[in-house]
Amino acid sequence: MTARRRIILTGATGLIGQALSGRLTSLGYEVVPFRSRHDGPGGFNHLTGHIDRAALEGAYAVIHLAGESIAQRWSEAAKDRILTSRREGTRLLATTLAGLSQKPTVFLSMSGINRYGLHRAETLDESSAVSADGFLPAVTEAWENATLPASEGGIRTVLLRTSLVLSATGGGLKKMLPAFRLGLGGPIGGGRQRLSWIGLPDLVALIVWALENPAVRGALNAVAPQPVTQAEFARTLGAVLRRPSFLPMPGWAIALLFGQMGRETVLGDLAASPRFALTGGFRFGTPDLASALHQAVSE
Repeated sequence: MTARRRIILTGATGLIGQALSGRLTSLGYEVVPFRSRHDGPGGFNHLTGHIDRAALEGAYAVIHLAGESIAQRWSEAAKDRILTSRREGTRLLATTLAGLSQKPTVFLSMSGINRYGLHRAETLDESSAVSADGFLPAVTEAWENATLPASEGGIRTVLLRTSLVLSATGGGLKKMLPAFRLGLGGPIGGGRQRLSWIGLPDLVALIVWALENPAVRGALNAVAPQPVTQAEFARTLGAVLRRPSFLPMPGWAIALLFGQMGRETVLGDLAASPRFALTGGFRFGTPDLASALHQAVSE
């Protein structure tokens, strides 16, 4: 195994990181987990400024998935952790990578489709205007700007703007499944707001495609090509599980239970298109929601 096939991966123990690590290993890459909030060898800590620079030298690529979980109630302290972990952690990595003697060929960093704002009248793609109006849009703005030292240092940089990742083993779908399996699921907040989604295997495949395709740089919408309304999502999930799915959860209940986090996620209109992936030749394994959900619940 040559050093140019070595991939540094932050967030390796998370839902996406575990699946991605397995896929990259099967393709012959050497995957080296790089621990966040770690002051020892093989890690970095945005709180202290520590980073194991030697571990990064000569790597083929760095894939940055780490960050404080968004799926929590947003107290001021939690919002500070969410923003700081993404902005400062990414900046520490990007700045260090730009100063290496043997820089990586590519730096892939997670982001989110919240970069386009929280409410939109049409489905947006990578050429659409961005927004920092709202907490998550401001976080994604700071997150993406923190990668600039890497791109300015000549490293091909890809911003993976993702959305709801469908997996029965983690993330939002795992939290929904118990209620839907009991026939207690349904549309949220009226059900008219749109959401983007992607199956976990397709997300992993898209990351690998971006890694190996030199033409891919800048923003890349990591979403499936068919956004749906909340009502359509609930109806499709119920059909896949063969359970009724008509019990609504009103918007006021979401706001009461989850506060700003609920208003900016499940109550936002977050439709986006993967135009760059489609025009670049990427093919989704499960481009429609029903097939993606069938695959997810069969995990």
